[in-house]
Amino acid sequence: MLDAAALERRGVHTVTIVWDIFEQAARQQARLQGVPDLELVVVPHRRGGETAEDQVRKAEAALGDVAARLVQRA
Repeated sequence: MLDAAALERRGVHTVTIVWDIFEQAARQQARLQGVPDLELVVVPHRRGGETAEDQVRKAEAALGDVAARLVQRA
């Protein structure tokens, strides 16, 4: 969050990926860092019993959202 906030303040657009259980904390930190509109892509937190393949599916599902948010302000 701190790196993304620092880059945003310098005019470099970022997208930060966070697990759903940390979304509120991430949004609060973004506000405290002076970038309340920091782009977040929220993914489901890893659950017990999930495999590496499950994690890959989550990442692939988020990829389109990450790319779209990166180019929307480019």
